Amino acid sequence: MRFRTTALLALGLWVPAAAAGTIERLETAHDDGRYTVIFEVVLDAPRDKVWRIMTDYEGLPRVSKIITESRTLKQEDANRHRIGVTLKACILFFCKTIKRVVDIETKPPTEITVTEDPANRHIRYAVERWQVQAEDDRTRLHYTAEVEPNFFIPPLIGPPVVKYFLRREIRLTAIEVEALARHE
Repeated sequence: MRFRTTALLALGLWVPAAAAGTIERLETAHDDGRYTVIFEVVLDAPRDKVWRIMTDYEGLPRVSKIITESRTLKQEDANRHRIGVTLKACILFFCKTIKRVVDIETKPPTEITVTEDPANRHIRYAVERWQVQAEDDRTRLHYTAEVEPNFFIPPLIGPPVVKYFLRREIRLTAIEVEALARHE
């Protein structure tokens, strides 16, 4: 059975620069334990600066309060990194600390693909894709993700509550990314 939900942050998906002055699209779905998330936002910042912020893996805690730690574990080359990320997200009374190990492959300056390490104990499967497009002096971010958590999500955390939380976190992150871009 397919139904709408917004579990992006509850599932601990990476959200380093999801953001913006304008959230133009936010869609989520759940089917048989796997969540799909799509969003599109426009940032009031140039693409090159947004790209640098999004690919500063050590600096991810600067752009999102839910990211408590981020560090490079391995660098294959300039465009392939293994990153360890710790997130802590709370929705109502349900809080979860999630440790992730992800492989990030970039195609500068427009594409980022994040793939979960299959050995991760919190996330069974996750693939995230970012498109980073310049629009004059602004940046459009298009994000898609498919994720299957390896933990229980209480049914009391319904779609309206999670959607509210997700919108709030996207806006707060937008403020941080835009502020960082102004000072770069």
